[in-house]
Amino acid sequence: MSVTRALFRVYRPIIFPFAVILVAADVIATVAVAAVNDLGFSMWLVLGGQAAKYWILVVGIILVAMQLRQFVVNGATRHEFLAGVAVFGLVLVVGWAVAIVLGHGIESALLGAVGKRAPGYPVLTAGGALRQFGQQLPISLAYLVSGLTIAIGFYRWRAWIGLGVMLGGAVPAFVADWLLGFNEWGGLTHSVPPYPAGLALSLAATGLVAWGFHRAISDVPIRRTAG
Repeated sequence: MSVTRALFRVYRPIIFPFAVILVAADVIATVAVAAVNDLGFSMWLVLGGQAAKYWILVVGIILVAMQLRQFVVNGATRHEFLAGVAVFGLVLVVGWAVAIVLGHGIESALLGAVGKRAPGYPVLTAGGALRQFGQQLPISLAYLVSGLTIAIGFYRWRAWIGLGVMLGGAVPAFVADWLLGFNEWGGLTHSVPPYPAGLALSLAATGLVAWGFHRAISDVPIRRTAG
């Protein structure tokens, strides 16, 4: 079995319950607010956009902290593990970017059907869908790379070096949030720089830290388990 298939098998019991819980929380919150007032913002963009990126960060940490040793001692090379993580992570971040757009579209349609959209609600358009996908994808990718790098810092080196790596590893997540983060109306949280420049800077920061992660994991010693 390939590393990628094995990772999906391991994380399937985690991915689906998380998605179900998040959707349920969004439905409950949306119904509760809509019962009092028409919605002038997207509840899905608030919950989905915020909760998922931190979940992806934690997945990145767990992939190194728990799965690295497990796969290598069972015969996978570090290169095979890294390649499997790359494919698994890419599917995860693309899938979630699609889910953000799809969830907002469903929410927008249902609120419109029951007459609960306030004038300020960000009705999803084709252009808006592309923009949201283009925001969420690099943000999710940045958080995944940050999680992986933070974990490898503490896995490979002593705590004080790991702390320094953690600060550097957090850069992609911070940069992506600052430059591409969106609010409850789907707009950029900060208007400067414009989206194309923000995207380029975010991808540059993510790529640089991903390169550092690759260098750190390529020959990392595999720790023995206690006992």
